[in-house]
Amino acid sequence: MSLSLFIVLTLLSCVPAYAGNYTDSAHGSSSSGVDRQVIHDLGYSRGNCAHCHEMHASIKGAEPAPAGGAASPYALFAQNFDTTVISGSYAEANNFCFYCHNTTGSAQSVTNYDYSHVFGGATGGESSILDEFNQSSYHNLYDIWNFSRDAFPSWFKDNTNPCDACHNPHIAKRNWYEPQNPLLTAISKPSDHGSLWGDDEDETMKNYSSYYQAPYYYNSNTYEPAGTTSYDGSRVPDYNSFCTDCHNKDNTIFSHNLNRDLRKIDWVTTGNETDGGDKHGKNEATVSLNVRKPFASSSLGITKGFVLSCTDCHEPHGSPNVMLIRREVNGEDLPGDITSNDTVAWANLCGRCHKDDSFYGGTAGEFKYIHHYDKDAPYPGPPMGCCSCHDKDMGGGGMSKPPIKCNYCHFHGGNDRCLLDDSSKPYYPSQYTGRRCF
Repeated sequence: MSLSLFIVLTLLSCVPAYAGNYTDSAHGSSSSGVDRQVIHDLGYSRGNCAHCHEMHASIKGAEPAPAGGAASPYALFAQNFDTTVISGSYAEANNFCFYCHNTTGSAQSVTNYDYSHVFGGATGGESSILDEFNQSSYHNLYDIWNFSRDAFPSWFKDNTNPCDACHNPHIAKRNWYEPQNPLLTAISKPSDHGSLWGDDEDETMKNYSSYYQAPYYYNSNTYEPAGTTSYDGSRVPDYNSFCTDCHNKDNTIFSHNLNRDLRKIDWVTTGNETDGGDKHGKNEATVSLNVRKPFASSSLGITKGFVLSCTDCHEPHGSPNVMLIRREVNGEDLPGDITSNDTVAWANLCGRCHKDDSFYGGTAGEFKYIHHYDKDAPYPGPPMGCCSCHDKDMGGGGMSKPPIKCNYCHFHGGNDRCLLDDSSKPYYPSQYTGRRCF
């Protein structure tokens, strides 16, 4: 066989498999894929590689818009990622993806609503990925880029776009089009960049041995995603395994937004109240839960031990709340934004699934009952010396006793060890339980 014939046969045998993956993707679709107007006008069909890649930086003697600057890695029409931008706010030119995933995109305008809107059914919200990243909290793109170079060096290089850590642009699907269909997943695990994640049955939340209960869809008694009657996670990618590819108990990830390392997350270790991992993960409460529907009457037939999905509470790109907290959870809008980590406003989130005092004749947004009067109360009372904790939380001296700020105890890996620290508020070592608080 001649060398030229061997090359031709090799190309013919390789191209269909690659082309098939790309043409089935969100970007490669002939009906809804990439379509940069200036390239379209030159006669290229929707989905053609030339909409993103310019092999010679010139077509018919001129560089298509946006033009200018040095040649970009991977033959992209613009810089892939501006590594000098350590934190937001982001502009279109800072990230190649923003030239399209931007309601005013100069290459192509693409509408993308947040998770609360698409999968939770909430109204409103930002309508582009760029705008979602320019909110109060967001996944810091520089931190993703910096971490991924060390964590996944086999494919993530200095010139790789940080969005690629979670998305493979050549195979990602158009998930918002049919949000109830996990086959249209848009994500790839960083440790397995060449494959989609969530498109196999064992890559869905149902894989948690009947411990995942889907939360309510917005303003309904149906379930996420998309308001179906499916409650067991069979339509939801296993976001826990996906997110803990990076956010786990071993990896140290520095946050420029917080100016500290992120808390390590142990979502998989079982145990009891005083050891094991997070109780919203595979660890579980040992006595009881004071939860609202659908958890209180779950069709799973369990009353505790629920495993939540990361996306039940968090947005993937950005949020008006701290820590990427969703603006809608378990079928309801949060009654107020959470603008500070050090606040009682975390009740706006917790109260969407846990019963606050309004269920026991008290005040909405307060949790005195479950902390002091429930059969499983960690600090039974009264009397128990309220001022030892609550006046310290106030800064001392007042007659009213406001709730203690939730973040003192409730965070990934948290317990009530603040009671043992005489430099913290509150400080009341005789009340220390050591119980997991998240």
